[in-house]
Amino acid sequence: MEVLFKVIRQTENSSPVVQIYRLEAEPGNTILDCLNQIKWEQDGTLAYRKNCRNTICGSCAIRINGRSALACKENLKSEIERRENIPEPGSNASSIPEITIAPLGNMPVIKDLVVDMSSFWDNLEAIAPYVSTSGRQVPEREFLQTPQERSLLDQTGNCIMCGACYSECNAREVNSDFVGPHALAKAYRMVADSRDGLNENRLENYNYDTKCDSLLSESR
Repeated sequence: MEVLFKVIRQTENSSPVVQIYRLEAEPGNTILDCLNQIKWEQDGTLAYRKNCRNTICGSCAIRINGRSALACKENLKSEIERRENIPEPGSNASSIPEITIAPLGNMPVIKDLVVDMSSFWDNLEAIAPYVSTSGRQVPEREFLQTPQERSLLDQTGNCIMCGACYSECNAREVNSDFVGPHALAKAYRMVADSRDGLNENRLENYNYDTKCDSLLSESR
């Protein structure tokens, strides 16, 4: 099948431009497969991140048709069907399918689809995302949890830190002091962890402010 890829490209501190690539691809090809095809066969200057190709590392998060997602997870068939279910004014259903690719939001662009994730990681560090050492009083044994205690961590523990939620966060967009949903999810995971010994201090610090410097100073 033939597909048009509209890729939003730019370099640091420059205005974005749209570059169009025409591909012959299979419906089951992932968006990452298509980006690889563009880079390997048409334009070696296209910049994007990738690693595992198995929805584990989170490296390939980008915006696909206006929403943040993993390029190695989404495929052409699902993206085209999703777009056809929301037709644009004046669109022609028989025309060549188009997919728009853009960098993640709420982070400055370094080049093309590669963004500077410094604020993302700094805000994560601000909530002290590790089990406190005060809980490690008996180093000769494991820190056991019941299945019920562990189940409280299942959902937040599955976060792969891809940055998609941070990219889509309206609160972060209007308030640069907001640490972001990824940090709040990790903060909950720390508070819910039965092995942590600083729950009260954490809650007090988290409630104090969402500013990175305040959280960092209080958690030290």
